[in-house]
Amino acid sequence: MRWTGQCCKAANRYGPRGSQCPELEDHDCENDLLPVNSESVQDLLLQLDPYKSTGSNGINPRILKELTDVIAKPLSMIFE
Repeated sequence: MRWTGQCCKAANRYGPRGSQCPELEDHDCENDLLPVNSESVQDLLLQLDPYKSTGSNGINPRILKELTDVIAKPLSMIFE
């Protein structure tokens, strides 16, 4: 499943206590873990649009995209 902007729309609809991504609530994964590896993180980072504005984390997407080779593995370890 590719993440689109629909999770943000769902967050507005469900508020702070509801699920931010209801389409992930009812998945058929036995252990409730989404697979995360450095290659998938790297692919997602490379898809970032460097011309978008800085997000709520304060990190410019251009920086994330340029440092993909350096930060993909540590990010995948964080999300495991």
